[in-house]
Amino acid sequence: MSDDFSRAQLLRQHRRYEEAVVLLQRQLPHFPDNPDLYIELALNRSEIPGAMKLALEDAKTATGLLPDQSFPLALQAQILTQLDREKEALPLAESAVSLDPQSVYGWNTRAIVLSALRRWKEAEECARESLALDPDDETASNLLAHVLRLQNRLDDSEEENRRRLARDPENAFSFANAGWGALQRGRISEAEGFFKESLRLDPDLNHAREGLKEAYRARSKFYRLFLRWAFFMQRFSEGNRFLMVLGILFGFKILRWAAEMIHPVLVGVLVVVYFVFLFGTWLASGLANFVLLRDPVARLSLDRGEKAEGLAVGLLFFGGLVSLATGFSLGMNPLTFGGGALMVASLPATMVFTNPSKLGQVVFGLAAIGVILLGGVAVVDLLRNPDRFVMEGAAGLAISMAAIIALGTTWLAMIPALRKARRA
Repeated sequence: MSDDFSRAQLLRQHRRYEEAVVLLQRQLPHFPDNPDLYIELALNRSEIPGAMKLALEDAKTATGLLPDQSFPLALQAQILTQLDREKEALPLAESAVSLDPQSVYGWNTRAIVLSALRRWKEAEECARESLALDPDDETASNLLAHVLRLQNRLDDSEEENRRRLARDPENAFSFANAGWGALQRGRISEAEGFFKESLRLDPDLNHAREGLKEAYRARSKFYRLFLRWAFFMQRFSEGNRFLMVLGILFGFKILRWAAEMIHPVLVGVLVVVYFVFLFGTWLASGLANFVLLRDPVARLSLDRGEKAEGLAVGLLFFGGLVSLATGFSLGMNPLTFGGGALMVASLPATMVFTNPSKLGQVVFGLAAIGVILLGGVAVVDLLRNPDRFVMEGAAGLAISMAAIIALGTTWLAMIPALRKARRA
């Protein structure tokens, strides 16, 4: 087994995972009870798209063969986390640490799982435990910088990044972490530089690639406002974020009631501010992608889905805005409401092209088409009945239904099955 096994390990180091799996599978009939084979299989399969569940089974088999060992349990926990099953992963990570309190890999795994659960302070403590055991461990150092940033402790995060880069100036992940820290501080040009250096060192590092896209988008002042909100919200757990959104909804109702008591114009201003906040967070990414399409360098960072999203959302939103403004200034209700329908349709359109969930693509795609068709119904009805109040008849019903669909998509977007890919 030694030759094939050693070659498989070398292939994994060179990211030739499928070839490594072939060599390892060739050895399984001869050594069916060798735990090292299953561990190596799990490590390779966890890097292959669509093979994550097979990797989990390999890690489980290795655990059965090594019931008193920490590493297979920690490996299971990491794979479960990649499958978005963090709650199942946490007990395994804790067991791994209990079995071997001196395992840096175990403490790092526990930090990774706690990070996925947004339990930042506990994740920080685990990363520090790892560094106490091995001050040079790059995974622990990068995890610490990451969770410090997510707690908005930017100075501490930057200090850890500098320490890491001083020890290892060729560490791509450390440069990516530094880029995210600079981005969170609003230092856009500096962030771009860090992300580019990270990608020079590791062109396949998704953490850096996504950061560079965000840095390009952040050239837009509007998108920078969205990023500030996103960085603020990332500190909280999913449950707390949901409660905050509910609080904002109830707060708006109270403020609207108070505004009605003061002056009717104040109500209109409040409604505009609220809807810019509510829909702006959803539209920010699509509109920013549209802006990037005009930049010959920045647009190269976008994948096909992001380019399609930028084009669709940009044309719907800005095309609708021009139509709405023109119709309003000329007193042409069909043009006004037709433009409004296009703008509203841009909201579900943001959840189609870059959505990893196939079901979500269908649901939100149909929602966008539905809003456009309802807008068409309203336009036709208003053309046929120019003297009738716009909210009467078929036009009023179509406009109301389009608004309900738009609002409904923001709630449907909170359903994980409609926003996350099924992990194989």
